[in-house]
Amino acid sequence: MDFVTPQLAVGSRAEAADGAALQAAGIDTLLSLAPLPRPGDVPLQLSLAVADRAPLPAATIRTAVDFLSGRIAAGHCVLMHCEMGISRSPALAACYLHEALGLPLELAFARVVAARPVAEPHPLLVEAIHAHYAASGEAVAELSGNENPFGPSLRAREAIAQALPGLHRYPASDASELRGALADRLDLPAGQILIGNGACDLIDLAMRALVGAGGEVLIPDPGFPAYRSAAARVGAAVVTVPLAGSEYSVDAYLARLSPATRLVVVASPHNPTGTLMSPEAWGRLRGALPAGAVLLLDEAYRDYVADRPLIDAAADVRRGAPVLALRSLSKVEGLAGLRIGYGFGPEALVRQLAGLCPQYHVGSLAQAAALAALADEAHRRDCIAANARERELLMTGLARLGVEFVPSAANFVLLRGPRDSVARLAARRIAVKCMARYGLPGHIRVSVGLPADNARFLVALGELLREDHECRDAIPA
Repeated sequence: MDFVTPQLAVGSRAEAADGAALQAAGIDTLLSLAPLPRPGDVPLQLSLAVADRAPLPAATIRTAVDFLSGRIAAGHCVLMHCEMGISRSPALAACYLHEALGLPLELAFARVVAARPVAEPHPLLVEAIHAHYAASGEAVAELSGNENPFGPSLRAREAIAQALPGLHRYPASDASELRGALADRLDLPAGQILIGNGACDLIDLAMRALVGAGGEVLIPDPGFPAYRSAAARVGAAVVTVPLAGSEYSVDAYLARLSPATRLVVVASPHNPTGTLMSPEAWGRLRGALPAGAVLLLDEAYRDYVADRPLIDAAADVRRGAPVLALRSLSKVEGLAGLRIGYGFGPEALVRQLAGLCPQYHVGSLAQAAALAALADEAHRRDCIAANARERELLMTGLARLGVEFVPSAANFVLLRGPRDSVARLAARRIAVKCMARYGLPGHIRVSVGLPADNARFLVALGELLREDHECRDAIPA
């Protein structure tokens, strides 16, 4: 077998059947294009019926590339094999290199042959691959919404399907099962858990219940625009707290606290910078709150943080501190389309916010999917690990291009873009977030996407920089 990337090898059926060789090479997944019983030491195998010396169907290309992208992004090592490892598996390996690494097809085929000199995909396979990509065009690389590009877990999708026959029934009005599951995870009573239609819904509830018309709220600047818009809807007085560059300044918060302060908003990781407030700074801020004020912690991106100290808001709540923490199931759990999030705080505070919710506030599909997603630790772990790997590759690529960016602990990166970068990237079918609304003109925010989309973004950004004669270094092909 021969490795065309560190996590993708191409080989023959005989090589795929050699369990000792697979184990020595670290192979834990097979994509079989020729019949082969799954070896005992290989936990996962996908078998596809692919005829040699015949055009490749578009559905086969799509299935193979999606499988390879998903397993490799999740950290697995894959051997794709056909009968001799000469035609079918090298051809589909080139498709993966084209989509995942952004290589032109001719270069992708050359890369495969360089790794496996015996490879010689049949002309009909090569012709079908060229025709497939010429006809389909490139899909939009959606890197603007900070979503989980891998989507929800299979268990969540199955839970949604199982809930469909009961859609004529009203959902559990208090989401008691979901609140109970979250309470167990957080080691809090269920009465301290609040469920909403996404974290934005809970931000609105907090503004309505705790601030109201004329009340004063402190929000970070630049920051998530939902804080300011929620305050505007209730007529609250907004006091902005500027970041120190890209980092939180607790002194800036302390200088703006007053007897009129009703709500203090912190996001960690912060959107749009991806930076954290330290537990020590949080403790200083919490200890300085004026009487009657509540400290709101937005932790929508918490799960993506690795090897960094995190604020323990649940411990604050157990001690009775006036703290309301918000988390989202739109990110790692991949349920953005169902709009579900949760918060936790002192029981009296939770009752106050819950009292503003209409009956049957959260739908039955959202509740069922959330329960299943929270129980699928393997999917969560794979998504978090894939995000960490791709985030590092993305930031390494930006550094090599000489682009100014903020090192991020979340699933996005804030950077200074070339002129008109949002429109120019859109022309290349790559969507990123314009930061002008955040008060950062000239900046863009790029979400961590699938490997192929991240590669496309870096290649396109390098093209923009070269067009503007600003590139100090280029990403090599």
